[in-house]
Amino acid sequence: MKIKFLQAFNGDSIWISFTEGEEHVNILIDGGTSTTYSYKDKKDGKIKPGDLKVIIEELKTKNQKLDLVILTHIDDDHIDGFLKWFSNDELAVQSIKEVWFNSGRVIKTYLNDMESEIESLKFKEKTTLTSVKQGVDFENYIKDKNVWNEKIIKQGDVINWNNMVSFQILSPGKEKMEKLLKEWKNKAPESLDTSRKEDYKKTLKKLIEEDVFEEDNDPYNGSSIAFILTKDRTNYLFLGDSHPSEIITELNKLEYNHDDNKLVVELFKVSHHGSQKNTSTELLNLIDTSKYIISTNGDLHYHPDKSTIGRIVAANPKAKIYFNYPNLISKLILEEDRTEFPDVEFLETESL
Repeated sequence: MKIKFLQAFNGDSIWISFTEGEEHVNILIDGGTSTTYSYKDKKDGKIKPGDLKVIIEELKTKNQKLDLVILTHIDDDHIDGFLKWFSNDELAVQSIKEVWFNSGRVIKTYLNDMESEIESLKFKEKTTLTSVKQGVDFENYIKDKNVWNEKIIKQGDVINWNNMVSFQILSPGKEKMEKLLKEWKNKAPESLDTSRKEDYKKTLKKLIEEDVFEEDNDPYNGSSIAFILTKDRTNYLFLGDSHPSEIITELNKLEYNHDDNKLVVELFKVSHHGSQKNTSTELLNLIDTSKYIISTNGDLHYHPDKSTIGRIVAANPKAKIYFNYPNLISKLILEEDRTEFPDVEFLETESL
């Protein structure tokens, strides 16, 4: 199995590929920001393809499709690349076989909520789709094209997908979905700024000494689809932007504990781009792995928080921490850090 963490700017987009018999299988987790599909180069002003478009074009040349697209939640930095692709490529939906997506409408139906007012997800920019006008519901479009069956993906589900891989769903639970509907329009952008820039100047040791954990309370992040993906008895942990208490609750139900039954995973995609409010020491102590993945370019909200890196190295002094934007390593890690934690490795995801 190959896992590529696309350069999705401040967002997430993860491409998983493997071969099953003679079949090539492709799974895409999130689409990143709109610039993950295409962006204007600041140097020459020309439109350049982003990592997402490069992957899509590569699959087309190989006559392959995205067998499964998982949209973890509706924040822009996870879904806008996908929307831009659809807006610019009339045949995009033909490259997809199946979508998992908990829209507000689906959550309302699952909760039998007759009162909450939600907005459906719409195409944001002018689209070339002849059958879709700007502002038309994205949900209706993918449903009409028969790639989305409006099935809720929820905590506790075990999905044996096409007898190829298994998904143990860790989030979202019912309470997180109820909170999302209740606070649908109350998201405060400033509340996302969970980091302080000066954290980067502190040593890991100092941050560990000063560390106080406060959990994220953003309802959109809390609605993230998070899961253990299992292939050939090897586990991989993908947490979207989920809340750590939600993951801990489900892992405890599955009888994992920090003493003698940790969850063993090949790699751990750290939640919410390394925000200090989405990775607790309690969660880290439930996971047995050597590979931790940070997905962000650090442009917004000063993600990752260096205090999150501190928690990881405190929990695992032999950790290998991978960045899909390796330029962040020199910004975050001081010489003192390398001296005080000599067995920790800071690497780029291309070396996975």
